[in-house]
Amino acid sequence: MERDVVVTGIGLVTALGETADSTWAGLLDERSGAGPITRFDPDEANVRANVACEIGTDPAADTSDDRIDDRTMGRYTQFAVAAAAEALEDAGFDPVDPAWTPERAGTSIGSGLAGLSEIEAAAGSRPSPSFLVRALTNLAAGHVSMAVGAKGPNRAPGTACSAGTHAIAAAADDIRRGRADVVIAGGTEASISPLGVGSFDSMRALSTRAADPAAASRPFDADRDGLVLAEGCGIVILESRDHARERDATPYAAVTGAGRSADAHHVTRPAESGDGLRRCIERALKDAGRDPAAVDHVNAHATSTPIGDAREAEALNTVFSETDVPPTTSVKGHLGHALGAAGAIEAAIVAQTIAEGTIPPTMNYETSDSDCDLPVVAEARAMDVDVAVSTSAGFGGTNGALVFEQP
Repeated sequence: MERDVVVTGIGLVTALGETADSTWAGLLDERSGAGPITRFDPDEANVRANVACEIGTDPAADTSDDRIDDRTMGRYTQFAVAAAAEALEDAGFDPVDPAWTPERAGTSIGSGLAGLSEIEAAAGSRPSPSFLVRALTNLAAGHVSMAVGAKGPNRAPGTACSAGTHAIAAAADDIRRGRADVVIAGGTEASISPLGVGSFDSMRALSTRAADPAAASRPFDADRDGLVLAEGCGIVILESRDHARERDATPYAAVTGAGRSADAHHVTRPAESGDGLRRCIERALKDAGRDPAAVDHVNAHATSTPIGDAREAEALNTVFSETDVPPTTSVKGHLGHALGAAGAIEAAIVAQTIAEGTIPPTMNYETSDSDCDLPVVAEARAMDVDVAVSTSAGFGGTNGALVFEQP
């Protein structure tokens, strides 16, 4: 018998703030996390797009948490340990509490580029003894498991910009099938470096609105010209409903369905008509036992790229062809695109959307585009959301979707 899965804790590190509350407040206040790049000199690196969504603090230096150590942790791992600590506290967990059973607690944390900045810094010199443990993709999940003594299932999807969504989907499956009672799940990324930004810049995927960084990321807007790269982390505490009830925890939302698919089309361009993402959303709804008409809200992947946003709009219009597309938001106008962390950050925001009864706006959506014929939410909207879908898509044609519901 499959078990119900609920979200009982949220932790966020974003360009709007290093907590879930500060990020949520920034979304509703329509603040942008974008600004000129400060982590390196764009001119020296020959990068044209001098805009990114950076984290304003250094976790290792700006926290009293002695579990965060820059000698053994890359920047992306430090974000994960910080966000996991917030999420566990939010869920009411204490690793020394009897409710915390290490063998029944897992970790599932994805990343697209993981320790890219650590790899770049080490290039051309003899690596330090700690290089690998600061750079490897699985060390965010590994360090979080060690920090809290989680000895259950442990994984680290590396599926590009779907990694965080895939990590949460797999974690929910662990709980549904009884492999764990609690899983610390999400995604993390720290790719604001010459190689990280320069790679996307060379592909001409980045917005070039350096003169007005706050207006650069424009999901679904007719004047969008590319994405804004971001760093950050999103962690959710997933728990079986029975386990949460036993300790009187109050869930934000339930995770009732997940879908995964491949475009099998092109290494960077989405499939024609958004076919891969369309199949992914349909699978997630089928997994949840929900018809499209039941969905109240869509948190879209929409990265502010001309083709990507248009293909996603086609996918959504096909999925909801027999009913109206529900109110749709992309928070990347505020937060930029955090690659493998994006889906996890957005999953946390969807859980908070359900709990708060407020849909956050799509920042910088000013001019509608006939290629993106969607009911885009341009201003924060108070609304009861019973069922919501969150989407992700990544290079290689990898897609992910999650269905969240009232708990």
